[in-house]
Amino acid sequence: MRLLAGALLGAVAISAAAAPTPIVRVAISPETVAVGEPARLRVTVLVPTWFREAPRFPSFELANAIVRLPPDASRPTSARIGGDNWSGIVRDYQLYPLLGASYRMPAQTLRVTYADPDTTGPVSVDVEVPGFELRGEVPVGAAGLDPYLAGSALRLERAIEGDTTALVEGGALVVRYVAELRGLSALFLPPLTAALQLDGVSIYADQPVVEDGEPARRSEQLTLVFRRGGEFTLPGLALDWWNTATGEIETATLAPLTLSVQGRVPSLQERMAVLQPGWRAIALVLMGLALLAWLWRRWAPALLRALLERRQAYRRSERCAFRALRTAIAGGDERAAHHALLRWLQRLDPATDARRFARAYGDAQLQRDIDQLSAALYRGAAQPVDLARLSRGLGRARRAFSERRSAQRRASLPPLNP
Repeated sequence: MRLLAGALLGAVAISAAAAPTPIVRVAISPETVAVGEPARLRVTVLVPTWFREAPRFPSFELANAIVRLPPDASRPTSARIGGDNWSGIVRDYQLYPLLGASYRMPAQTLRVTYADPDTTGPVSVDVEVPGFELRGEVPVGAAGLDPYLAGSALRLERAIEGDTTALVEGGALVVRYVAELRGLSALFLPPLTAALQLDGVSIYADQPVVEDGEPARRSEQLTLVFRRGGEFTLPGLALDWWNTATGEIETATLAPLTLSVQGRVPSLQERMAVLQPGWRAIALVLMGLALLAWLWRRWAPALLRALLERRQAYRRSERCAFRALRTAIAGGDERAAHHALLRWLQRLDPATDARRFARAYGDAQLQRDIDQLSAALYRGAAQPVDLARLSRGLGRARRAFSERRSAQRRASLPPLNP
């Protein structure tokens, strides 16, 4: 019996040694970084022979963090495993935390296809990618910055298209503001001209252009149309930011800029028309004002009541509740999204709940996303909820609900020609 048991154990050991499985190694360095600075995540996949297909690496998406692939992110490698030379592929990622918080990535699976050591035929297996943790911290000296800006360089620029020495009433000028930041995402750059208002000037703003890169860039363009002459001052701009190279707070500035606009001189006929208006024009204006006042007293109360009732009816509607749900999901707050989901389902069908609705009108993915949202709120699940995918799934399920209800109503109608 002992000899038989030993033989069996030896056969198992030989079989295990003859079928080595791929190895996945994960390393993150450093494990704690300043907000906006990158941590390097390195994933190494090793196989005993060679790859028949490229490994399908995970995306490593994290809420409130940016994940990038640097240039030449993937490269071949090799290692000695148990006295044999194994082939491998290394992939590097850059993780940028956007908040001072802890980030946890749970273990995932990676599909690896390599050559069988005996037959060289393809072998596909799912190998576990170990989880990891990352900590983002705001530097102590930069804790008071609002908004938080950090990087190795910040530059502000204001460019003007047009001749500032020959401005006249009715003329226009294009002003472009640009902020360039090295070492942080363009998402951190705040609006540059949001509060700009000038009396006597119409300001038309183009959509801001935000571009990530090295450096990250935000560009805002304004068109100024001068309705009158005079002196107009474009205010200066100051942004405090944390210099990661020096470990100090610095300030990037733009100086104010004053523009002189020449007013148009009215003709004699225009001045006379202003000083001596005709009595017929005055009478017509007075009659028009009297008619407007009578119409207002006659119809305004009923019109206001109708508008108020319509607004209140909309606020009680399923459409308003669904719009509030989409807004809560877009805001990224899981608790607000869950509450908005319950309010919308109450308006849609008081007899159902989130899980029954997902089973009846959604798909398996929507059921998992709703369960995951509930788990994140009531059981403290660490896996972040993909709110964008949840929003798309709810939209499809809502359309399916409407189509089914419409079909039921059509089926219940009596025939037009019995």
